[in-house]
Amino acid sequence: MPISPIERNDHTEPNAEGFIFGFNFRADGGIEKVDWGALKPTAACPEEGWRWLHFNRLSDETRDWLEESSHLDETAIASLLQSETRPRCAAYEDGLLLNLRGINHNPGAEPEDMISVRVWATTNLIISMRSYPVKAIHEVREEIGRDAPESPGQLLARIAAKLVDYIDPVVEQLKEEADEFEDIMLEGHGRLSPRDLAEFRRTILVLRRYVQPQTEAMSQLMRETRMHRTGAPAFSETDQLELRDTSDHILRISEELDSIRDRAGVLQDQVVGQRQETLNQRLLALSIVSAIFLPLSYVTGLLGMNLAGIPWADEPWSFGLVVLVTGLLGVGVLVFLKWRRWI
Repeated sequence: MPISPIERNDHTEPNAEGFIFGFNFRADGGIEKVDWGALKPTAACPEEGWRWLHFNRLSDETRDWLEESSHLDETAIASLLQSETRPRCAAYEDGLLLNLRGINHNPGAEPEDMISVRVWATTNLIISMRSYPVKAIHEVREEIGRDAPESPGQLLARIAAKLVDYIDPVVEQLKEEADEFEDIMLEGHGRLSPRDLAEFRRTILVLRRYVQPQTEAMSQLMRETRMHRTGAPAFSETDQLELRDTSDHILRISEELDSIRDRAGVLQDQVVGQRQETLNQRLLALSIVSAIFLPLSYVTGLLGMNLAGIPWADEPWSFGLVVLVTGLLGVGVLVFLKWRRWI
C-alpha cells in the first residue's frame, strides 16, 4: 500500500529529521499545524487547548528535544526512547504511556514485522513516536481535516482503533492460507511443502508475539479510562465505547490467531504422518522383495556350497545333514523370536 510523502521520509537514521508533523487544537475549536521552528525551543504542553506531536524515535533531534526542552518526566522520556519494548499500557502521575504495534506496510517489509508506536498522553498533550512510517498514523492525520478529534482521549482511541483495524486483513489472509493448506492435505495426491508450512507457522508466531500483549495493553487502557487520573487524558462515553470495541476486536484477532496456530499444528502432524506413511510403504515394498528373494538366496547358497575339506564331505548323507542343521537353526530362531514376542 502506498505511503504519503509526508510519512515516507526515511526517518531511520540518527541524523534524520526528528519532527514529522503536529497539530494545535485551540480551545475555540480551530486547528493549526505546528510550526516546529517556533516550538522547538519551548515546552511540549501548550498554554491553551491541546496538541498532538508526532516524531521519529530514532532521530538524535528527537532525543535532544525531549531531554532538553520538552519538560516531560524523565521516566516518560526513557519509555518513549526505549529501544525494545512490548505492547503495554502504564499510568504515571502526570500522564499515560501506551505502547502498541502496527502492521508494517513499508515496501519490502513483511507485514508481521509490526512497527512499534509509543504514545504519551496527558490532559492537553499527545506525543506519538515511531521508528518507521505507520499507515494507521498517517490515516488518522488525514482524517483530522475532515473530522477533528475533540480531545486527547478521542485521538488516542482513534489511533488504537486504526492500528488494530489494519491487523485484521493480515489475519484473514493467514486464515485463507490455512484453508488452502488443508485443501491440499485433503486431496488424494496432495503434498504440502514442509518449508512452506514452517514459514507459515513462523509468521503466525511472530504476529502472535505482538498481538497477545497488545490485547493485555488494550484491557489495561480500558481500566485506566475508568480511573479518572489527574494527569491522564479524559475519555468520554463515546471514547470508552470505541476503546471497548477496539479491545474486543484485538481479543477476537488474538483468538483467531490461536485457532490458526492450532490448525497449523494439526497440519504439521499430518505432514509428518504423511511422510512416515510414505516411508512405511517403501519399507514394506523392500520387505516384500526381500521375502521373495530370501528363500531363493538360501536355495542357491545351499546348492552352491563347496564341500571340499569339510568333514564327511565324501559321505552320501553329508548334504542331508547340512539341510537338517540349517533347518534346526531356522526353527531355533523362530522359537526365540516367539519367546521374545518380537513376532
